[in-house]
Amino acid sequence: MKKSILAVAVITAFTSSVQAASVKVYGRLDAGLTSISGTGANDETLSGLAYGPLSSSRWGIKGKEDLGGGYGAFFALESEVHNDTGYAGGNNKTGSGIGSVYWKRKSIIGMKTPAGKISLGLNKTWDKILASKYDMVGSNFAGFKTMGDYIAIGDRIDNAIFYESPKIDALDGKIYFDHQFGEVAGESSGNTRTGVAATFNMAGINGFLAYSEAKGSTGSSDWDQYGIGLSYKTDNKIIVKAQYWDLSAESNADSTSGLGYSADGEGYSLSVMGPISKHTKIGLGFHSSEQSDNEAEKIEMTQLAMLHSFSKKVTGYVMLGNLDNGASANHELHKKGFSSQPANGGDQDGFTVGLRIKF
Repeated sequence: MKKSILAVAVITAFTSSVQAASVKVYGRLDAGLTSISGTGANDETLSGLAYGPLSSSRWGIKGKEDLGGGYGAFFALESEVHNDTGYAGGNNKTGSGIGSVYWKRKSIIGMKTPAGKISLGLNKTWDKILASKYDMVGSNFAGFKTMGDYIAIGDRIDNAIFYESPKIDALDGKIYFDHQFGEVAGESSGNTRTGVAATFNMAGINGFLAYSEAKGSTGSSDWDQYGIGLSYKTDNKIIVKAQYWDLSAESNADSTSGLGYSADGEGYSLSVMGPISKHTKIGLGFHSSEQSDNEAEKIEMTQLAMLHSFSKKVTGYVMLGNLDNGASANHELHKKGFSSQPANGGDQDGFTVGLRIKF
């Protein structure tokens, strides 16, 4: 009897240990039937299947283990998936300039502690996370995060450390930090990118403040940037968002590998979104980005979006977009593998109808 009790106790302890460590496969697939006018030198219309109009398709593996006492370990590997063609991975444009990689979206290992979360590897900058969160839907079709030509809101950094604090009562928010090590021999600040941000809540208004900077291969300042955003949700669940980013280019002679900017830039987005039924919401957004001293390098987008939740993991969408390029700009309405680039100064109109499934 005693042996049976001991055996049950051992099995229970072992099972609890196994359950404490979890590994999960996750992801999302997103594709839309898309048509965009104003493509190429002859102002033609391109129609076809675009991947990731609402959010990039991806798959990944993540795991965590509770170590007790408020400590834990975790990891994540995440790859881009082009479900229109079956291609995976892609070009890594972060500071190492390593080129095409498979785990291009995320490759981190980290620890959770009572003082916050620390992770090491490749991940989004906090600028990129905040710019997407404070956009209307953070989409790849006509969304603000597609407009990173003149501001640093689209970066992932490798060889980096990331920190997220616990919730701070005085802010009703958190503090964030990231730093990319440039790994330049004899120059600890060469090819580095550093960012710090804080989120807060005041009288029902959520917001953020962010600052980031990059240094070139010799350690000279390449650029610095600040951002601010605000979001408010009304009693009838209408969400109003606004954000502004300003980048100052410091030195064209010493540019950060893969992350450099040669001119001052600024950008902002304004949006409103609300429910029209229990499972459907509609929104309107306006986005602008430009080189501060060059009107010819200016981009403006207007976006109308309707999202319908079939379930917690299945979302259907319809999005319309209008793009106005400055005389020297040739931005695209959709940024993910749908080759619709116009001629310089070419404007675009388009729509996409699609489906996103999370797993």
